[in-house]
This record gives sequence, C-alpha cells and structure tokens, in this order.
Amino acid sequence: MKLTVRPVAETAMVYGLLGWLYVAAYAAFRPADLSAPITALVPMRRDTFGCLCFAVSALCAAGLQVGGGRVLTAGRGGGGVANALVRTVAGYCLLVWLYLCVNSITHPYTISTRLTHFAAVPTEGATAVACFLLSLAAFLTVRLRVHRAPEAT
Repeated sequence: MKLTVRPVAETAMVYGLLGWLYVAAYAAFRPADLSAPITALVPMRRDTFGCLCFAVSALCAAGLQVGGGRVLTAGRGGGGVANALVRTVAGYCLLVWLYLCVNSITHPYTISTRLTHFAAVPTEGATAVACFLLSLAAFLTVRLRVHRAPEAT
C-alpha cells in the first residue's frame, strides 16, 4: 500500500483544526482549567494541546496549498510559497481573532493577560488587534494578487 502525503496532510489539517476548536471552545467557558491535562491518557496541558493542534493545522494548510493548489480539493498550483503563506495567514489569523473576540465577551478580564503560558507577551488584546490587522492585510494581498493575475484560458 502506497501512502501519499496529501491525504495525511489533509487529515492532519482538519483534525488539528478540530482539536484547536475544542480547546478554543473550552477556553471560552472555562479559562481557569486550561492548564489541566487534556486527558489522563495524555499528560499534556489542554492549552499546549490546542497550540500544537493549531500549528499542525496551519502548517498543513500552507503545505497543501504549495504542493497542490487548493486545500481539500484538487486544483491547479497555488502560485507558490508566498501565496500559500499569505492565504494561510489570512485565514488562521482571522480564526485567532474570532476566538479572542469570543473570549473578550465570555471573560473580558483576560483581555489584558498573556496569550499563552509559553511567554509573558503578547496579551490577548494585543494579539487580537495584531491578528485582525494581519488577516486584513493578508486578505487584501490575496485579493490584489488575484485581481492582477491574468485569467487562465
């Protein structure tokens, strides 16, 4: 049986995103419990698990676009590494911004606290602003590139 990389990367992207979404939803309603292990079987902090899932998903999304065009669908080439990275930044930064928006509604007292346990900076609020602006700039860049690209015949 020949194992190809694309199905593995697609699965890792989807399930990585689902793992992160679980942790994001958990964080929205129980932020004080994020440092607890994800399960007794996996002695990893819940927030660490979410960060790893997000990173795997984003890396796979970018790699899939570079390697084969569109994510989860067969398509023409994605226009290279730069285009893949810009599209990934646009989408994943928007996801982080949405997550932080939900957090600011469900527990506004954390907006001035650090984003992760890995580093003292940035704060949730600063990250929300940065992600919104990065997503906006990346989305605009994607749209400008598409608009300038010659139409395929």
